[in-house]
Amino acid sequence: MRVLIVEDNPADAALVRTLLEDSGIREVQVASRLSDAVAILSESSFDVGLLDMSLPDAQGLEALQRLHMANTQLPIVILSGQQDEALATTAVQSGAQDYLIKGYVSELTLGRALRYAIERQQLLARLSASVAELESQRGSVIQLNQLKNDLISVLAHDFKGPLTSILGYAELIAEGALGDDDTREAATVIRKNVARLNTLANDTLALSRIEHGELELAVDNVNLGELVREIVERMKDARDIVVSVETEDSIVSGDLERLRQVFENLIRNAVKYSPDGDVVSVTVRSQGEYVRVAITDRGIGIPPAELPNLFKRFARASNAKNAKIQGTGIGLFLVKMLVEKHSGRVEVESEVNRGSTFAVILPRRATQRRLPQIAILASDATLGPFVTYVLRSNGYRVREYRTVTELHERFKEEPCDAIIVDRDRIAASASMIRAGIQGSPILIGIGTGLSDGWHLTLPSAFLAAELLTALEEPQPYAI
Repeated sequence: MRVLIVEDNPADAALVRTLLEDSGIREVQVASRLSDAVAILSESSFDVGLLDMSLPDAQGLEALQRLHMANTQLPIVILSGQQDEALATTAVQSGAQDYLIKGYVSELTLGRALRYAIERQQLLARLSASVAELESQRGSVIQLNQLKNDLISVLAHDFKGPLTSILGYAELIAEGALGDDDTREAATVIRKNVARLNTLANDTLALSRIEHGELELAVDNVNLGELVREIVERMKDARDIVVSVETEDSIVSGDLERLRQVFENLIRNAVKYSPDGDVVSVTVRSQGEYVRVAITDRGIGIPPAELPNLFKRFARASNAKNAKIQGTGIGLFLVKMLVEKHSGRVEVESEVNRGSTFAVILPRRATQRRLPQIAILASDATLGPFVTYVLRSNGYRVREYRTVTELHERFKEEPCDAIIVDRDRIAASASMIRAGIQGSPILIGIGTGLSDGWHLTLPSAFLAAELLTALEEPQPYAI
């Protein structure tokens, strides 16, 4: 324990130091003026402070307030010559942890007062952190609820249009009301709308997997030149799209279907947001150890002030909304997430009414970081979802399990980095949980004391920050 004594009377300071040393506390520093104490606190840390409220440069509550401002986390115990209950009460209300009277303090009572002061300050800090975390979680819940409502609204609207068109033409064909040419046209319209629905479904599924940290990427050689030519060939009826491959090596390592999703989104957007008859261009070229694919249109462009938010969920440019051009606001969010998962980046240049260029820059040999895999073993209806939300929000892959058997079935051949166990409800030893699981996962218990085989245990009423620290500090993940 490190103690700072703020006392201008040398005899009183010497007596307190002796009492502390007799109780085993050796790290003691004395300041005779409040200004000296403030200077010391700016350079050193202490566990607790002992303050006399009658100092040459500060008196009464002013001394307490100034010392508290110098270090708001330092627990302060008043050591006063004034036996004044009103002053003692006011001091405690102003932030002091205790109020002791000179001449009535022993080695035992002083040591106990300092320990209790430190514990109370720690509890206060924990309470403050809990309130802040609850406020943050409340804001997140409100935001997530709004995002959910926005997604439902957008998807309902975007699914309804294609389905209405498909249903209308299907009824006309079934009734024999169309001639051969009209039937072929109806089939083309149906095919386009089915493709639109398929895109919506794929984007929604990809969004869900990203949000749950469950999107896995395959690693194959992908020829970006061939990929964009294939995509453009399937869109040739919609628009004149010019492809220019200016490199002999446009191969990158990545997931073919996810990269297809990226470029289909960008090329489709270029067609959608530019006038009929205007040419869309796609250029593939080398850029050092990267391959750059740029999609350029001469469409409505994007207002400069809206570019920073363009890749957020459900974000859409105001001029696109005003023009009543359909869109979910999911596509560009997915593009950015998928490209970043390939260790690449997306750049955009745009001018209103002049057009936009979206460039995807991908490394030829991407090094994909494996996200830590965390298993949660909990039968409680609230603990599991809460831990899952906290960890997924911080980039972990997480799965919940209700029984040890389910956990073993999942990880008997696949490594697991950490297992978080609700020990109040799951009656299993550490060795039983680890049995049959690949690797050497960190084992974190929630709810009971530390015992053999467990790396550490968190209290039932833990903070999200404590859980994250527990996962980050014990040992580095082998990634």
